[in-house]
Amino acid sequence: MLAGLVGAVLPATGWFPPLGGDAISLSPLRTFLLEPGLMTSVSLSIFTALMATTLSYLLAIGLLAVLVGTGGGAFLTRLISPLLSVPHITIAVGFLFLLQPSGWLIRLLSPWATGWDRPPNLNLVPDEAGWMLVTGLVAKEVPFLILMGLSAASQIDARRLLEGGRSLGYGPLTSWYLVVQPQLGRRLFLPVMIVLVFSVSVVDMALVLAPSTPAPLAVRILVWFRDPDLMRQFVAAVGALAQMGLALICCAIWVAASAICARVIRHICWSGWRLTTHPLLARVGRFWLLGLAVLPCALAAAGLTSSLIWAFADIWRFPDGLPSRWGLQAWMMTSDGLLHAALTSLVLGLAAASVSVFAAVFWLEGVSARTRTGQIGAADRLAGSQAEGLIYLPLLIPQAAFLFGLQILLIWLGADGMFLTLLWVHVVFVFPYVMLSLGPSWRRFDRSFTDLAANLGAGPWRRFCAVKLPILLIPVLTAFAVGFAVSQALYLPTVFASNGRIATLTTEAVILASGAGRQTLGAASLLQMALPLAVFLSADLIGLARFRRFSWFRV
Repeated sequence: MLAGLVGAVLPATGWFPPLGGDAISLSPLRTFLLEPGLMTSVSLSIFTALMATTLSYLLAIGLLAVLVGTGGGAFLTRLISPLLSVPHITIAVGFLFLLQPSGWLIRLLSPWATGWDRPPNLNLVPDEAGWMLVTGLVAKEVPFLILMGLSAASQIDARRLLEGGRSLGYGPLTSWYLVVQPQLGRRLFLPVMIVLVFSVSVVDMALVLAPSTPAPLAVRILVWFRDPDLMRQFVAAVGALAQMGLALICCAIWVAASAICARVIRHICWSGWRLTTHPLLARVGRFWLLGLAVLPCALAAAGLTSSLIWAFADIWRFPDGLPSRWGLQAWMMTSDGLLHAALTSLVLGLAAASVSVFAAVFWLEGVSARTRTGQIGAADRLAGSQAEGLIYLPLLIPQAAFLFGLQILLIWLGADGMFLTLLWVHVVFVFPYVMLSLGPSWRRFDRSFTDLAANLGAGPWRRFCAVKLPILLIPVLTAFAVGFAVSQALYLPTVFASNGRIATLTTEAVILASGAGRQTLGAASLLQMALPLAVFLSADLIGLARFRRFSWFRV
């Protein structure tokens, strides 16, 4: 990452000898600032990122307020896991198929409700303000924040806190927002920052759902990078650094807003306001919270269903609600290219997830073993937490900010376009998500099981392989499935590391979304849905088969 950042800073200052930049200069910065529509691109990026993150956080917290303490957490996890496994570009394509003027939603409403017998001239997807991009990001990020929130709620014993708040005269929702939510917010700080940084720098979803005249800054950076005029590489480098500046601005705004909200909550608590509501209004409020939180996910599910229909539609004329003729025409026309991309995605995802899970287990078990034997003091524990914080750095820096320089390094080393290089870059992004998924369960492991095995004469390796790892099998399998899904969704890292030589389903879907037939795009989207979902289902089935008689050991 350091090499990537340096590789972006030097061209941004005008020094890049391979392209004739032999001296430090402000010319790239001046050219960047003179780009038409730059401020619109910047404001669009900031607006969509902050709005998507705010809505995702509020909806996730609202849904948790409705379901935590009611036993609905497990049901909610199973309900939203399929959406968590679907790549971002697949969600974007689903919204395109569902909400565009000739999309499935208008087809279902026409002509009996709208009177339209041909597609209307409406700017629905993409829209000029970026609301479709916001909606797509919310549909994708709400499941992630809910899963992180469920894990955090179990750590703080949210049910006990809710009971304590109600015993003091606060209502259920008031207890949640005044007592539980502040503690959840502290534990969700890292996931929220990850969502915010991703939203401000997203490219694949923005290519489909965001306006293009002008586009968000992240998309324009990619356009400058791909420009045949090599001098535009200097402008792209400045844009990459500007992207990192935008991420810092958005994070600062979020931290400041969080501090203001915390002061307001403290003032309400100190003043003794109970904010009680009528029980009927409380039920209505819970119903609306549930509906608002589920709506983006329901739209995403409907869009994915539309993609599935297009994958097997030969003829589908407007305003028919379903195809008039079904078939496999799209699969026969593009079978070779899509199947090759699917095989590459499968191998790459399995390899990246395997390496990341192995590294995460090695890291977590090493820290656990040293802590158990008392080899880590206070200073070592602080250094270890700081080192672990560096693991999440790739998720807290916009991808374009260092991938641009990383590609320059790979070209200089002659390693660009190689499968092993692409695998390494994927692991850089997959490993942090695996740590986020596996870390809490690994740290909560009850060491009395391994202590009992030690008393029976089992050595360290046998205790780990025969006792600890089998008990933690479900979290390990879940982390593997999450890592595979993350690998499938990576677009910019694949483009920069492979230099366009290795095609995956995500890169193919982005290309097809720019002008291919809907049947072909639907087929690509179906494959993108199928691979991560198959891995998640396999992990679930293995866990069920392993623990069907030992459910008490589930972590």
